[in-house]
Amino acid sequence: MRHSSVQPPADLPALLEHWIAAGVITPEQAARMRADVGPSMPPASPETEHRQASLAIEALGYLGSVLIVVASLLLASEYWDDLSTVGQLIIIGGAAGTLLLAGFVVPERLGRAGTRMHAVLWLGATVATAGLLGLFGDEVLGWYDEDLALLVFVGVTALAAALWWRLPTALQQAAVVAGLAGAAGAAAAEFHARADQLPGLAIWGVGAIWFVLGWGGIVLPRWTALLLGGFGLMIGSGMTMPADGGIVVALTTVTALVVLAVLARDLLVLALGAWGALQFLPIAINEWFPGEVAAAIALLVAGGLLVSVAIWIARRRGVTPQTGVVRRDYGVIPAEIARVASVAVAVAVTTAIIVLGIT
Repeated sequence: MRHSSVQPPADLPALLEHWIAAGVITPEQAARMRADVGPSMPPASPETEHRQASLAIEALGYLGSVLIVVASLLLASEYWDDLSTVGQLIIIGGAAGTLLLAGFVVPERLGRAGTRMHAVLWLGATVATAGLLGLFGDEVLGWYDEDLALLVFVGVTALAAALWWRLPTALQQAAVVAGLAGAAGAAAAEFHARADQLPGLAIWGVGAIWFVLGWGGIVLPRWTALLLGGFGLMIGSGMTMPADGGIVVALTTVTALVVLAVLARDLLVLALGAWGALQFLPIAINEWFPGEVAAAIALLVAGGLLVSVAIWIARRRGVTPQTGVVRRDYGVIPAEIARVASVAVAVAVTTAIIVLGIT
């Protein structure tokens, strides 16, 4: 094979590894580049070798964790019923404590691979803690339904928030949002109201607050906050249906997301709105305008509009107007406005739940 006569940069191996990880090039393309450079290819830098070793350690850690979980499940399935409640609590508590401690002892020198292992281990500890609280509330306290759910989700939220403060990763943030949403839904269910939509409204409120905080750059990373908040909005909206009020909430939420996506030229927000439209439009059409033809036409129109918006956003992103007019950036709102808006949402949703719950 003919080799290039151009002297490659000294950091080419590190660049190739970075491009592979970022998805810019494939491993096959990187191999062809190395072959083209030939003997002039500089040796791998210590950073590259360290990164490869870290990835290998990370892979072994994940594999070992999976084997431990599978073995534990197999053993539990054989002897779980023979154990006392105390024994069951010790086993689950031991698993939670082991995962929590393992996250603390992951060496920092592993870099990003260590951070990912850290996050996964602590997420496992959070899940195990949920199981521990659920077993304790059921077998020891005798709680059930919304009382048991409230105990589990409040405990999970407290642990997840502490771990997120210690390690602000997307996984820990997801655990916090899931805990808050579950706790809010369980608290709303305590009213035992005739309106079954109260838990959904509470979850919608958590999603709206988190979305606004992410939009204002208060909760980072921004894309994670928007995604988790959007999931909360969609799940909460879905739980309020098919009541007429729930349909209005769902369609209003979808419309707001699509409008925001257009203003901010944000494809992630548009994807959330599109997902909501696919979920909620058929239900709304069947409830308000029964008939398969009406539902099909509504989906066809909505799909065409969403595709058009997606193409417009994709074409306009990164385009700077040449008119000299300063365009307002809707991608991020001021933090002060985000705080006020989140408090307003919390007050409004809480008031609505209390009023609906006592009437």
